[in-house]
Amino acid sequence: MCENITGKYLDIKRISDIKKRLLKNPENPKLVIIPVKLPDNRIINIVQDGVLIAGTKQRVAKIFFNELLKNESHIKTVVYTGQANGFGPVATAYGAYKLGLNSEIFLAGSKEEVNSRQITTLQALGAKITVCPTWGEAKQCMYNTVQPNWKLKPGYYIVPMGLNIGNMTDLLSKQIIKASKGTSINNVKNPRIWLVAGSGGIAMSLAKAFPNAHLFIYLTGHGKYKQSVINWAKMNSKVTIIKPMLEKNEIKLREDRHL
Repeated sequence: MCENITGKYLDIKRISDIKKRLLKNPENPKLVIIPVKLPDNRIINIVQDGVLIAGTKQRVAKIFFNELLKNESHIKTVVYTGQANGFGPVATAYGAYKLGLNSEIFLAGSKEEVNSRQITTLQALGAKITVCPTWGEAKQCMYNTVQPNWKLKPGYYIVPMGLNIGNMTDLLSKQIIKASKGTSINNVKNPRIWLVAGSGGIAMSLAKAFPNAHLFIYLTGHGKYKQSVINWAKMNSKVTIIKPMLEKNEIKLREDRHL
């Protein structure tokens, strides 16, 4: 059963801290790159966009909605459906917050995740939040609420997964280029970048921002979103999809089958 948690389970202190950060939060700060030395003395550099309130797409959220409103000025409320542990919902609420729009977020997750960083941030951003046990239920709840009888309510806009529509990847790539200036990534001729990809928007933006880079992608999306990233990767010789590692029980099962 889906539950509206707006105003419930509030972590008042964490929400207050986030609201204070929002007052002076830079949209597109310089990349934070942390070098880590491995046991074999190799050094990897972690680009830590986890320091951003709304994750990497914070860098483009306000611009994305500004561009949208140029042609869709009637929009007053933006709507997003996603996983409770993702940052697409947070980026959507962040962009809405910055432009004075309303945001309604439908999440697939458990009640145990209610005080997660993502949901706490959504609460700080003033989003209306509904949590459902599964993705299918979250999607259906969204349609029942926002698009009854297949007709979208006036003033509403349903944000695509990962904000991945139109020129979003172009906008984000430009922001990433700006944020990378003066950082160590510009000293690497042919960087290799490892990342996860759901809808693929960040991966596509990185490919545009660093055309000489080779991307290694671990897929986290499902259905048409996963297939879309796979199709894109097949068209790009500098993109490699990482095969998932087998869980211990799956390895044991496969060994048993060959006994």
